Amino acid sequence: DVGGGFPSVYPGMIPPALAEYMDVIDRAFEDMKVHETTELWAEPGRSLVAESTSVLTRVELRKGDALYLNDGSYGTLFDATHAKWPFPVKLVRADGTDAEGELRPFRFYGPTCDSIDHMPGPFWLPADVREGDYIEIGMLGAYGVAMATGFNGYGQTDTVFMDDAPMASLFGLGPRHISTGGKRGKKRSK
Repeated sequence: DVGGGFPSVYPGMIPPALAEYMDVIDRAFEDMKVHETTELWAEPGRSLVAESTSVLTRVELRKGDALYLNDGSYGTLFDATHAKWPFPVKLVRADGTDAEGELRPFRFYGPTCDSIDHMPGPFWLPADVREGDYIEIGMLGAYGVAMATGFNGYGQTDTVFMDDAPMASLFGLGPRHISTGGKRGKKRSK
């Protein structure tokens, strides 16, 4: 078992093609002195399902570049805290208007009183994000929900199944716009 670690596409993280990983593993396996019936196993989970899941979280409080959310490291955002990956984000206005304007880097804090409940980002969102707005955090795959706990009385979630394009894709699917700083480009049709 060669384990996992097969990547997906995240803002600022463009990995080599999966075929390159497979070629290296295949060559190494061919050079190993193992019995001919030995099976090679791999765990490519993230590369297969990262695109499958987003979470929609609400901004409860804003202090400068710090956004306090109703989800965090003990909820579905474990990897945003511990792996410190810059997950793609999209602002969804509470009033339904389009989220436009200059993008700024933000950091997130979860709802618990634990100092670990901090996601450094940077997460690029319109500068005028405000309390009550929602943030879609994408590319969580299977790990977001699987890592969530009921710590400190939190952990209740509503699950809704949607069918839309992923925020980014290794598989040639039409990606949506991923905010990485600067001004927002042209709108894409839904």
